Amino acid sequence: MRDERGDRLEEFPFTEYWDIFVFKHQHPMNVALHVVGIFIFYGLLFSAWWFQNAWILLGLPLTQLTGLMGHFWFERSEIELRDAVFSWRASFCLGRMLWRILLGKYQEDVRQRVEIVRRNLF
Repeated sequence: MRDERGDRLEEFPFTEYWDIFVFKHQHPMNVALHVVGIFIFYGLLFSAWWFQNAWILLGLPLTQLTGLMGHFWFERSEIELRDAVFSWRASFCLGRMLWRILLGKYQEDVRQRVEIVRRNLF
C-alpha cells in the first residue's frame, strides 16, 4: 500500500501523531526555536493580561513564525498547513515536547524514533 507521494506506508512505522511530531523535531536548533516560540506565546498572553492591552496579542503570529523558521532553516521537514497555522494536536505536542525537554527526556524520545525508523527501513 502506498500514500499520495508513493511511499510505502508499511515502511513508516508510526501511527501516533506524537511519534511523527518527534521525528519531525530532531534538530536541536529547530527544537530551541520552538521552545523560544512557546515562551514568547505565553509571554505575550501574560503581557496582554498584565497591561490589559489586547493589542499585544497581535504579536502572536510571531510565535508561529519562530517555529517555522526552525523547520525552514534547520530541520527541513515537511509541515502540514493546519499544524503550521494552528491545531490542537500540534499545540498539545508542543506542550508535551516542552515538558519532556524540561525533564531531560526529549532526546531519548528522538533517539527511540530514529532507531525505529532505521530498524524498519534497513
